[in-house]
Amino acid sequence: MGRPEKPIRTFNPYLMVLATYLRETRDEAGLTYAELAARTRFWSATTLQRAASGERIPRLEVVEAYVLACGPRSAEKARRLWRQARSYEHGADYTNAPRPRLVDSAADLRTALRATYYKAGAMPLREMERRAGLGRLPRTTVRRMLDGATMLNQEQLRSFLMVCDVPERDHQDWLDAWTRVWKRNTVNDLYERKLVDELTVRLVTGTKALGRQFMDSPASARPFTIRRTLPRVGEVHLGRTYVG
Repeated sequence: MGRPEKPIRTFNPYLMVLATYLRETRDEAGLTYAELAARTRFWSATTLQRAASGERIPRLEVVEAYVLACGPRSAEKARRLWRQARSYEHGADYTNAPRPRLVDSAADLRTALRATYYKAGAMPLREMERRAGLGRLPRTTVRRMLDGATMLNQEQLRSFLMVCDVPERDHQDWLDAWTRVWKRNTVNDLYERKLVDELTVRLVTGTKALGRQFMDSPASARPFTIRRTLPRVGEVHLGRTYVG
């Protein structure tokens, strides 16, 4: 089995548990790191040994390959420990994020999704994109969503939940939250367009009225007509639109 491994030293308690779990899994399988590497067919013995050293959080795909190469043991526990270690390292506070059923706005939904992302270990966006499948969850879109600049569409949301290991039984609550936000944004957009249309109509009407009054007045009185009419156009047509 080779030389004994060095003691695990880390300030991250979840990384301590993860590294210990990986070592115990290999010990139970009775494999050397060279034999483990041969089973993974992709990762070197050095990479696998470093993954169980506790010096830093390994890549998730290395953790999964490590555990699966040790036998039929499920990788779910390893993934859960990896997520906890990453979340602890990022210092993410997601305790105040709204639950999906309480989401009532786009801001609420983004906050809840950011919390889900960090709770799931803040997986590198390139890895999220790879796990979701070609074109299903572009990393640039996820980055913009996390920054508050955009929102995922419904299919991207499904992929996001899947990659973050959100239980399938909870997916419908998230989709319902997305639908509520989408409907509210649609109503707001329609209302804003209506205001713009009303403003445009009133400005055009006011401009025509000013033109007629200007042309009907004597030439000597036209500067006075302009000074008197412009404030009225602003008050009547602009003011009523925003107040009403």
